[in-house]
Amino acid sequence: MIDVLNYFFYIFTIIFISSGFYMLFQNLYTIFISFWGFGKVKRDYELIEDKTRFLILVAAHNEESVIENTVNNLREINYNPDLFDIYIVNDNSTDSTGEVCDKLGIKHIDTLENLYPREGVGKPGGLQYALRYLGFEKLLDKYDVLMVLDADNHVDRNILKELNSQWISKGKPEAIQSYLGAKNSKSFLSCGYATSYWITNRFFQLAKYKMGLPSCLGGTGFIIRLDYLIKANGFLCKSLTDDLETQINIVENGGRILWNHLVGIYDEKPDNIKISIRQRTRWSQGHWFVAFKNFKSLFKMFLKGNIKEKFKVFDQLLYLFGLGKGIQLLLLLISISIIFIYFLINRIDAGMFIAINISLVKNFIIPLTTINILISIYSYLILPIYAFKKDKKKVNYIKFIIGTLYFGSTYAITQLFGLIKWKKQGVWVKTPHKHQKVSCKEIKRTEEVKLKKILN
Repeated sequence: MIDVLNYFFYIFTIIFISSGFYMLFQNLYTIFISFWGFGKVKRDYELIEDKTRFLILVAAHNEESVIENTVNNLREINYNPDLFDIYIVNDNSTDSTGEVCDKLGIKHIDTLENLYPREGVGKPGGLQYALRYLGFEKLLDKYDVLMVLDADNHVDRNILKELNSQWISKGKPEAIQSYLGAKNSKSFLSCGYATSYWITNRFFQLAKYKMGLPSCLGGTGFIIRLDYLIKANGFLCKSLTDDLETQINIVENGGRILWNHLVGIYDEKPDNIKISIRQRTRWSQGHWFVAFKNFKSLFKMFLKGNIKEKFKVFDQLLYLFGLGKGIQLLLLLISISIIFIYFLINRIDAGMFIAINISLVKNFIIPLTTINILISIYSYLILPIYAFKKDKKKVNYIKFIIGTLYFGSTYAITQLFGLIKWKKQGVWVKTPHKHQKVSCKEIKRTEEVKLKKILN
């Protein structure tokens, strides 16, 4: 019986050690990237006159409670009004979203009119319908770039001025992602959400931008070059994460995705754990789908590319399979549980069991676990505190610690759910929004303080 037990022990120990080394490698790479996130943020382009023509599409599904405040915020944008248009994509709404838009005098596109066949599900399907409605190829005569926003988003007043200047100065890249902020962070869960974004903004997005690596599209607050998008047939996405799928397609086609740390959007983070798990499960489902679907093409690109291209592809592959860390933590717990249960059922002598396997525990498990814990302290304590101070975030540190643990501990579960359901990409689960009001004056004041703090 002891041989059988040891067989199981060695199998699960190998799984754990392999997972530990993979987690260690991922964490070390994350630390390496993060070094470029320290220091002052500098505007690496000159502010120029308004030139770029923007088409702004706001995705909305049953958003009657938030759309008015969003429209009022967008009307405060400081940019030549002749160079941008705003359309609300009223996507299969059954509430009064359309009526609110009419009352406000804002242009809206109603997908329930069914003037064009549906291409895709959820948000990308609605955006694709809007592109068809507005003329698709004919859009190139009127606009240079498309900005995608969600119905609950508020934006910095100078967002178009900054993106216009950066886009032109940097040679008109395929896409630029703006800063991703939070409208709410009062609950433990929403504080955990906001903290994860604040860390990512500086030590992942900004850091990669400084290194010349492609930044990541965040689903909202990004612009994409219209000629590229039309050539790619629009948002014909097969996954539930259209942003990630679009990002990988840009990289595979040799395109560039930049980051702007100076202006951004603010969206509502879930306060309800059930809603949060549904949202993050959808993200994980789509993430795994894109990872498995694009692995082969990215790997071929890695083999054929030069050193610079190899590094970019390598970075994207690590990001795609970064979700594996959560799964590995679950494997660890499962491994320990199975060994412990098997040990109890067979009533194996504890001294003999420990004596046989203590070397594995001492030489591999303890060192790997210790290193990963130290790295976690750096990633989830030192980095966020630095980001709070540099990017002018007022945070309750007790709430931040509890919120981060709460948010992070539930992510492993959603990653597992997403892995199990990764082939199912046909059902889009909407994240409901409350009426989280932020005044235009508050946005203006926050933007001014943030820019002064970041640039000085």
